[in-house]
Amino acid sequence: MSKKRDRFTEAFYQYYPLVFSSVYTKVDNLDDTEDICQEVFIRFYNKMDEIQNIKHWLYGALRLVVLEHYRKRTDDHINIDEVFFDIGLTFVNGMRESRIIISEAMETLDERMDDEERAIFELVAVFNYSYSETAGHLGMTKRMVEYRYRRIVDMILAYLKTRGIRELDELL
Repeated sequence: MSKKRDRFTEAFYQYYPLVFSSVYTKVDNLDDTEDICQEVFIRFYNKMDEIQNIKHWLYGALRLVVLEHYRKRTDDHINIDEVFFDIGLTFVNGMRESRIIISEAMETLDERMDDEERAIFELVAVFNYSYSETAGHLGMTKRMVEYRYRRIVDMILAYLKTRGIRELDELL
């Protein structure tokens, strides 16, 4: 147990400033930043033995916890698109109806996805990470990431079919 605590303490002192500054630039609130950092490092401690690249894992976890933070907020004036510059499936051409439909799909699927699947989707679809990079960030194999991402895409496509959209081109 002492070895795990020592490893955690070393990682905490090495990476806490980086995590804190990254979170603070996104939420701009000291109390929320401290809460988010605490949650990130609690999750890190619980999964520490499975993690190969601590820095990458912490970065992925902080993005996930920040997104969860904004989802839980009740005030409507926060624009999550602006927080992460450009949320994945909003198109450059600004087609509002497409964004609304895709947002509805993601809200519907959010209940059926676990934290790792949300992180996989965000890293691959939103931030354009490769399956290998995503696997490294989340401490998974590339094959696991590919499978779970394909599952998420299949769920999105199934939802779109219920809305009468058979091809993604129909959204464009």
